[in-house]
Amino acid sequence: MIHRPLVFVAFTILVAACHQSPVQPCPAARVAVDRVRSGAPPSSFDATFAEAGAEFHVPAALLAGVGWAETRWQMVRGSEEFPGRAPAFGVMALRGAALERGAALAGVTVEAARHDPVANIRAAAALLDAYASAAGIDRAAIEQWSAVVARYSDIGHSEAQAAYVREVDRALAYAGARVGLAPSAAAADCSVPPGGAPDYAPAVWRASPNFDQRASDSTGAIHVVIIHTCESNYASCWSWLVNPASQVSAHYVVNEDGSETSQLVREQNRAWHIAAPYDCTLNRRHACWLSGVQSNHFTVGIEHAGFASQDSFPAAQLEASAALVCDVTRDRAIPRDWQHIVGHGQLQPADRTDPGPKWPWIAYVHLVQALCGEVVVDDSAGFNDPAVATVAVPAGWTAADTTADYYGGGYRWAATQPAASDGVVFSFFVGTRGTRTLDARWTSGGNRSSRATYAVVAANGDAVDTVRVDQTTGGGAWHTLGTWTFPVGWNRVVLLRKDVSGAVVVADAIRARE
Repeated sequence: MIHRPLVFVAFTILVAACHQSPVQPCPAARVAVDRVRSGAPPSSFDATFAEAGAEFHVPAALLAGVGWAETRWQMVRGSEEFPGRAPAFGVMALRGAALERGAALAGVTVEAARHDPVANIRAAAALLDAYASAAGIDRAAIEQWSAVVARYSDIGHSEAQAAYVREVDRALAYAGARVGLAPSAAAADCSVPPGGAPDYAPAVWRASPNFDQRASDSTGAIHVVIIHTCESNYASCWSWLVNPASQVSAHYVVNEDGSETSQLVREQNRAWHIAAPYDCTLNRRHACWLSGVQSNHFTVGIEHAGFASQDSFPAAQLEASAALVCDVTRDRAIPRDWQHIVGHGQLQPADRTDPGPKWPWIAYVHLVQALCGEVVVDDSAGFNDPAVATVAVPAGWTAADTTADYYGGGYRWAATQPAASDGVVFSFFVGTRGTRTLDARWTSGGNRSSRATYAVVAANGDAVDTVRVDQTTGGGAWHTLGTWTFPVGWNRVVLLRKDVSGAVVVADAIRARE
C-alpha cells in the first residue's frame, strides 16, 4: 500500500526547506490555492509504483508523484516538438540519454522502456536509485530526495527546476492526501515586460529572447492562432522556450491544470513556434494569398503542457486555454473558427502531429466562442453545440464544400424558385432576455442571389425582421444582419429560397453575439 499522506507531509517540508525563492509569484498568476483534492482516483499503475519502488529503494509515492507531474499517469508515445529535444516516452516521460541509462540499469531494452509501462516505471525507478546513490542521500530522510527529483527533471533553469519539484509535491496531494495546494505554484519572476503588463492580464511574464519583429506589411498582421503541445511538463516546456540556446519560443504556455499561463513573447512580436511556410491547401483553402509566407509571421503560438499522444486533456486546461484564445482573438479581431484556430500538426504535417487526435476541436472552439459571448449555428449539425445551436435543413438543399472559406463542415445551397416555401432554419438558444447582434456567413460566387432573404423569428413565434443580402460578394466573412431584443428560448433565423428563378442561395452559418 502507498502511504501518500505521510510522504506528502514530509515532502512539503523538504520543498519549503530546500526550494524557497526570494522571488514572489506574480499577483496576476492564476494559482490553484483554492482547489482541494480529496480522494483522487487511484492510479492504475499503483501496484507497479509499489513494486518498482521496493525493488530500487525509491519511495513508491515519490515515483507516483513524478509520474503525475510528468504525464498525469498517461502512457505517452514520444513526438518531437522542439528541435534538439529528444521525445519523451511512457508514464515517466523518459527521453534521450536518461531513457537509455534507465533501461540499462533496470535490465530492460530501450524499446521496452519506451512502450511497456512496467519497464518504463522500473527504468525511471532505477534512474532515481542511481541519482540517489550518487548524491549519497539518506533514503529514509524523505526531505533529501529533493535534489534527486530536481536532477530527474533535467531542467537547467533554477526557477523552473524549483517549480518542477513543487509540482511533484503538489502531485502527491493529487494522489490522495486531504490537503490544499501549495500557495505558490511557481516562483515567477515579476519583472514587467516591455510596454507594461502582459498582453493577457492573468499571465505570468517569463521573457524569451527567441523572437524577432513581424513584417510591417499585411503578411505580419496577426491572423491565426496555432495550438501546440509541449511534449513535456509545464516547467520543462517554458524553461526550454526561454533558453537562448533552444532557438524556439511561443507566445504563451498553459499548464496542465489551467492554474497558470506564462507569456514568453509579446503578441506584437514574432515568436519562433512553427517551422513551416503557410500552405492554404492544409487549411481549407483559406487565405491562399499567404501561401509560401513563413507561418510565424502572422500567427500567435500557444503551447500546452502535455503530449499529442495523450488520451485526453484536462477540462481546466482547455478552459484556461479557451479564455486565452478568446482574449487574443478579441484583441486582434480574429474570427473564432477552425480556419483561424488551428493545430501545429495541421500546418506542419510532415513532422508534427500536435496537439494530437484527442484534442477536442469542435468543443474547444465552441468554448472559445461561448467565453467571447457568441453562439454560432452551422449548416452541419456535427459542428454545433446542441445545447445552444441547432439547424434544420429541408430536403433538396445540396451539401457542398467546393468554394473556399466556408464555416464548419461545408455549406448548403438551393436554387431560387418563386413558389418555394422551404428554408434552412438556424436556431440559437437565449437563456436571458436581451439584445443580440446577428451575423450571417456564406460563400460567394457569380451564381449567388443578390438578394438572399433572411427571416428573423423570435422564440414566441413573432416575426422580428426580414433582411436581404447580396451573396455574390463577401464570401468567407461575417456580415451583420442587425441587432434586436430576443426572448428566452429558441430564436430562429431562416434563409429562404423563394425568389425569381436563376440564382442560388447559400446557407453556411449564423452567429448571435452579445
